[in-house]
Amino acid sequence: MPSATLWLLDGSRVPEEDVGFFVQQLGASEARRYGRFKRRERQRQFLLGRMLLRFAVSSLMSLPPDVLDVVERTGNAPELVLPDSQSLRARFSLSHSRDWVACVVGHNVTPGVDIEVNDPTRDVLGISELVFHSNEHLWLCAQPEVARVASFYSLWSTREALYKLLSSLGGQTVLSPLVAVDGAFASQGPNWHRYTLPHSALTVAICSDQPLSALYKIELTGLTRVDWLAAEQVSIN
Repeated sequence: MPSATLWLLDGSRVPEEDVGFFVQQLGASEARRYGRFKRRERQRQFLLGRMLLRFAVSSLMSLPPDVLDVVERTGNAPELVLPDSQSLRARFSLSHSRDWVACVVGHNVTPGVDIEVNDPTRDVLGISELVFHSNEHLWLCAQPEVARVASFYSLWSTREALYKLLSSLGGQTVLSPLVAVDGAFASQGPNWHRYTLPHSALTVAICSDQPLSALYKIELTGLTRVDWLAAEQVSIN
């Protein structure tokens, strides 16, 4: 069975003086999209997500990050372009929430990932009533109050991760309820499997088209131009 690795980065730990350097590493279509964002927060999320993708694939395939190209596709996930010498193809999924960005990568498996910063002040029942299926909303209402926020984010993140997976597979993206009439929360379905990883600040959900033999996590303590140059050197050596 294939495995996958989740990479996490708290973007607030990325020095502002290195942002300009990372902008220079973007491909042409990425740079155009980066320039179209009006909000600085969204620009930063986009940029750091693309850099994290390069770090993740660089580590997975022992390639310098600067030989990886990413091409934006309107209405679809970006396309990762590898050197012609590479016979294997990495598959990936990206997510962001506030300062945090995430990327999951693997060989021979298609993933979808969603992360959400846990916010106990949100009106989770009000949101649930608007966006979830009735089975899901009733399930959330039945959760103990002390567990309701965590349950909301677990359901939300699973739906988002599954949507990304189905989109990548080119299949139907209108999701069926993840909670059955009897109140059972689905952890898998036709051609998908759900995984979660614990985190002090985030809810993390990953869906894959195949069962995973292992799911690893790498959380970066920061990201600088020095890290980029070191990754280039390690991959070359």
